[in-house]
Amino acid sequence: MSVAVLNVLCEGQTEERFAKSVLKTYLKDFGIVVKTTILTTSRKKNVRGGMISYRQAKTDLELLIKQYFKKGYEEYFYTTMFDLYALPGDFPGYVDAHRMTDCYDTVSILEDEFGKEINHRLFIPYIQLHEFEALVFCGLEYLLKEYPDMEQEIRKLGKVIEENEYNPERINNSPSTAPSKRIIKAFEGKHNYDKPKLGTFVTERIGIPTLKERCRHFREWIERLEKIGARISSPDKLN
Repeated sequence: MSVAVLNVLCEGQTEERFAKSVLKTYLKDFGIVVKTTILTTSRKKNVRGGMISYRQAKTDLELLIKQYFKKGYEEYFYTTMFDLYALPGDFPGYVDAHRMTDCYDTVSILEDEFGKEINHRLFIPYIQLHEFEALVFCGLEYLLKEYPDMEQEIRKLGKVIEENEYNPERINNSPSTAPSKRIIKAFEGKHNYDKPKLGTFVTERIGIPTLKERCRHFREWIERLEKIGARISSPDKLN
């Protein structure tokens, strides 16, 4: 019997910790093994984390695909966890995507063009709206339990959700109002916001089923991943 192995190329440590802990545990029940890699920033300096150009992503994905391919009883799949926020301008479809007024149209174009560029039937592109911390906004109550002295600040973060029709994926991506920027600002003067640690802490407690309910684009990605364990014999039917 074949085993589905999902290679997740992560933009940084926050995404990697989520994939290694929350995503890995969830997909295990679907017969899927999760492996993670952090995006290479500088090969000469052996630095990982952060996307400066699209070439980084393409190079790393191509290396993953060459390194991991169908071998024996293992069938390899590939996906990404990149943020829409600060996505480099050379990303496939960037210009056309940013002409769109709705963020769901924007990310759809980017993922479609990304998929065409990589051109591999077992690749499932994913770009987070607008960045990973949108998922943290789904569980502000867990931040409050961890930091009870921040009731006022977390209440203000809750109003951000209200302003965005209770949809954290719509929290915009300017340098001052992106999800992570809002959370970091709320923590200033009281606590240090450790993005990888607290991102995993909150999303573990929320759970992927709830994240799927609250984040449409995230749900669509997870549902595609769920299918690969049962369809390794016909990966062309992943959509």
